[in-house]
Amino acid sequence: MGEEEGDEVLHDVPVKPVAAPVQYPEPFLAELLESSRLIRVREARQLFNVDGEGTAVAVLGTGLRTTHSDFGGRVAAQRNFTTDRGGDPGDAGDGHGHGTHVAGIVCAGGVHVGMAPGARIVPLKVLGDDGRGRFEDVARALQWVIDHREAHAISAVCLALGDGGNHRSDAGFADDAIGRRVRALSRLGTVCCIAGGEDYYVHGSAQGMAYPAILRDCVSVGAVYDADEGGFRYACGAEAFGTGPDRIAPFAQRLHEKVGGACATDIFAPGAPMVSSGILGDCGESVQHGTSQATPVVAGIVLLLQSLHRRSTGRLPPVADVRRWLLRGAVPLEDGDDEQDNVLHTGLTFSRVDALASLQACAKDVARRALGRAA
Repeated sequence: MGEEEGDEVLHDVPVKPVAAPVQYPEPFLAELLESSRLIRVREARQLFNVDGEGTAVAVLGTGLRTTHSDFGGRVAAQRNFTTDRGGDPGDAGDGHGHGTHVAGIVCAGGVHVGMAPGARIVPLKVLGDDGRGRFEDVARALQWVIDHREAHAISAVCLALGDGGNHRSDAGFADDAIGRRVRALSRLGTVCCIAGGEDYYVHGSAQGMAYPAILRDCVSVGAVYDADEGGFRYACGAEAFGTGPDRIAPFAQRLHEKVGGACATDIFAPGAPMVSSGILGDCGESVQHGTSQATPVVAGIVLLLQSLHRRSTGRLPPVADVRRWLLRGAVPLEDGDDEQDNVLHTGLTFSRVDALASLQACAKDVARRALGRAA
């Protein structure tokens, strides 16, 4: 039974508008090549013979171009929580591009190849075609996931959105409408991956994360570069004079456990620049930078972990196990060792996801527990 519509959302500021991807009508790069190499996701899929089949991800954003060849036959359901499309709840079409781009990173399986190309997708449109939205709609969408997760096998949620704030604790948020739903999903075994925020420069290089990534029950995600792509200047004022693998993007908000404790940034992933699905055609392509792009990378790896565990045990793993495998397999990431940008650095060590090592950690745990039961 869902909570009543209109349930109080304590953090009631609008969702910060998301930046539109640069769109191309036809693809020029068929796979997320540099990102896949850095985090060894192709090797992970091949070694363990998993692609996310049997799982589904709910992507909360601007919707989805459901006819795109990257998602053919794998759209499990869709729902519109905005006034776009005449408020038709059954039409989660994407007139902006951000949602389709994010979804492609998670599970494209056509022209482009995402992290978990066998997984199904459930687009939940909580942001309009102008990229704006309300947290009230985010809460409604999360409740929809709670109510329909079993029917559609939703085991992960991807939220590439935030309030633009810079919080160090979830005090005041953990028991609001979104916090309660994220916690409920976590208890049900559904992993909520949330973007840490794009405003590190805006907030004067102070540690912190946006809401709702600050919630301790989610997996919060920061962004790194995956290769030497030259320099980038961002609208927020952040600038990378040079880039390279595992350099933290200057826009990426970050919160170390020494400062944020249980609310710290859980993991970093490639997020700039990312090539993925676009809305200008059924083979369209787009390019974007952000923790919004790093978050679906992690969500896709979560689906691979869940798929491997379910095949081995017949059930989904607890969220605590998924988080442990992500961190056990992660690569240490020093903030400030080789970054070339215009922000200050913490000098602290964070974690960057590695798909192969995380799946190996999962497999070892499954094997050890099986031996324990046999004994």
